[in-house]
Amino acid sequence: MTEAAYADTRSAGRPPDGSRGFADTAREQTRAVTDRARDEARHTAHDLRGRAADEADSQTHRTADAVRQWADDLAGLAAGAPAESQAKNLVAQAADQGHRAADYLDAHGFSGLVEDVQGFARRRPAAFLGGAALAGLAIGRLVRAGRAEGDGDAQGDDREPEV
Repeated sequence: MTEAAYADTRSAGRPPDGSRGFADTAREQTRAVTDRARDEARHTAHDLRGRAADEADSQTHRTADAVRQWADDLAGLAAGAPAESQAKNLVAQAADQGHRAADYLDAHGFSGLVEDVQGFARRRPAAFLGGAALAGLAIGRLVRAGRAEGDGDAQGDDREPEV
């Protein structure tokens, strides 16, 4: 076998040197683009988490303001009630609890509220699940009642009105 023929059989199945360099360059560029995309996705996710946390805190403070306003209204009602009535005491207690809840929300924010709920769920899982189930039932009833009221049908009856 001639030396040229031997060289041809040795290089059979291997790409020429130029295409190997092209493949390496393409691989490096692909890796760089992938790394850049991963970094951008990580940065975007971090940014979105920050925005969501800021919005949650903002909504929590607005909720605290609304609760505080309701508590002030209840306190005003209690102040105008007869001196020693049971209703006055109950309304005054509700106003006091409302002020406490508003102060708590302002002091701890959304993240503090989430941490407290998680802590309660860990300490008393049965009570947490029971409360979640009751809250779900109550919300479902409210939604159904609102839907029936919005349809103009207070009884939830699907019959056509008689003319």
